[in-house]
Amino acid sequence: MQTSFNRELRGIILASVSATFWGVSGAIAQALFDTTNINSIWLTGVRMLGAGIGFLIYSLIMHVDLWSIWRHPGDLWQIAAYTLLGLMPVQFTYFLAVEASNAATATILQFMGPVFIALWLVVAHHQWPTRPEGLAIMLALIGSFLLVTHGNPAALVISGWALLWGLLSGVSSATNTLLPTKLLTKYSAVTVNTWSMLLGGLLFNLVQPFWSIHVPLTLGNVSRLAFVILFGTLLAFLFFLQSLNDIRPTVASLLDAFEPLAATIIAVTMLGVHFEWLDLFGSLLIISTVFILAIGQRHNDRAADDFKAARHPDDEP
Repeated sequence: MQTSFNRELRGIILASVSATFWGVSGAIAQALFDTTNINSIWLTGVRMLGAGIGFLIYSLIMHVDLWSIWRHPGDLWQIAAYTLLGLMPVQFTYFLAVEASNAATATILQFMGPVFIALWLVVAHHQWPTRPEGLAIMLALIGSFLLVTHGNPAALVISGWALLWGLLSGVSSATNTLLPTKLLTKYSAVTVNTWSMLLGGLLFNLVQPFWSIHVPLTLGNVSRLAFVILFGTLLAFLFFLQSLNDIRPTVASLLDAFEPLAATIIAVTMLGVHFEWLDLFGSLLIISTVFILAIGQRHNDRAADDFKAARHPDDEP
């Protein structure tokens, strides 16, 4: 009993820390955009290439099987598709949204990813939303409306570019979740993301090499870049993966709320971002969708467990 409690507590802590790292890295990216001449292409390329090298080193140390995927050309094409349509867009559009607005707004709009997944299931598979999914979609739309208009449909309180990149960040968050599902049934998440990070980082650096922009190597700049790469990408990802060994995915998704919370706190207290009460209310509505969807999924999981137990009563202790 104590061991089970300790595992669950460890999982909760790791998932919370990983989400916090993601949120703080967005705020740090905003600080870099405000104080240096770097742009989203450069920062995304540096982040992905640096994290890819980090994943590669970690994989070699931990003896992760990175090479079997190279014996299956079809799977390599899936890696390329995931990189081009999932991992690269979700990183890039998020930083574009941060650059056009602020870390808090960008992170909250990206949180609409699960809602876009529900909409995709309706359009592509004619799978109509459940009651929790329908409620989540409605709250996300209302929250986004308040966040970007303050209730006045004739005026935007953020730039059109910020709204566009923020919504595309949510869409790409959905594709980033959906595209690698088949790959993850055959290979570890570390294997898939090692190659995707390296490929994405190399492609971004072909467009804008990391040496093409001079960034003063001050302690502040080096520390910020190191945090975005090491803590906001590499460790955040590894902590999240470890947490899934200790807690259910629905619990981990609830703890994702620490990401916009951390980004908002840093942006407001340290970067001078001003949030009005309608911004906060709209943000809470969007963030609440994660709780609604997770609770709905938990009920589905329990129903499935009850169904299995009813069919196989002799297997129960």
